[in-house]
Amino acid sequence: MFSDPKVLKRLKELNVLLVKADKGNLDVQDAINADLLRYGRKTIPTNIIGPSNPDVPAIILPEYLNAERALEALNQAEAMSK
Repeated sequence: MFSDPKVLKRLKELNVLLVKADKGNLDVQDAINADLLRYGRKTIPTNIIGPSNPDVPAIILPEYLNAERALEALNQAEAMSK
């Protein structure tokens, strides 16, 4: 999904920062698990879009994610951040 040209283009347009958590790093496992629980998840991968407006809740994407749904969520986050 993150290799889809349309998604990559939209990520660039919105100046999105992609963050990848590595549970293989033992020093950060507790922090990653705490964040997952904060968003109601227990496993990775978990995809979350945080709108630029901190007063707006994050968008938790479904576990099975396709390019169309990712684009919808990016557009939703943009609209919520205005």
